[in-house]
Amino acid sequence: MAKDVKISVKRAKGSLTKRLIAETALGLIDREGLEELSMRQLGAALGVEAMALYHYFPNKAELLDGVQELLFEEIEATAPAGLAPVKRLRTMFEGSRDVAIRHPRAFLLVPTRRFRTRTSLEFYERLLRTFHDAGLSDEASARYFRVLAAFTTGAGLAEIGSRAQQPDASPVILETFSDPKTFPRVSAVVPHLQVAKLGRIFEFGLDLIFQAMEAEIAKTARRRG
Repeated sequence: MAKDVKISVKRAKGSLTKRLIAETALGLIDREGLEELSMRQLGAALGVEAMALYHYFPNKAELLDGVQELLFEEIEATAPAGLAPVKRLRTMFEGSRDVAIRHPRAFLLVPTRRFRTRTSLEFYERLLRTFHDAGLSDEASARYFRVLAAFTTGAGLAEIGSRAQQPDASPVILETFSDPKTFPRVSAVVPHLQVAKLGRIFEFGLDLIFQAMEAEIAKTARRRG
């Protein structure tokens, strides 16, 4: 048995890459969910023994870090480097919501796993550099990063719930809910919270944050000037 595993590992080294493994894992998570992902299942999907994967990812935690890197890559790809800093920031945080919609079962990796790999730290460095290039101080960069991350994460999770995309989701009743006698306020507000309107609400929230950010940037520029 051990001999068979060694052969699989040798063959895998010639055909596998970390990226291919992470992309396959992301596909499995999209279909089956985070809790269902295992190295054995991933190996089967790639046509190798599970042991072959440990050459690239020593454990499942590092594999999930690799999947997180792919999600960061998707977020960053929405914002071309040539954009002005403030526009680039807005586009990237809009991209975070888009990732939640495309990868509802994997999106939780974005806010819950810390920046710890070189690739994720490079993404973080570029993001924070964009705050700096926009004219924000280090303290303000940290503040607006946290506010925007919290807002977009919450918006993304709300999208997942509103679309019943979470694991073991129950049927959505609020999309067309109406019982004004028992729940008058819920019945009145629900039409304004339908999935089709969540994008506009998200943009409204970003408007509030970015208006405050741009006012602070202008104030800082005047003080420095």
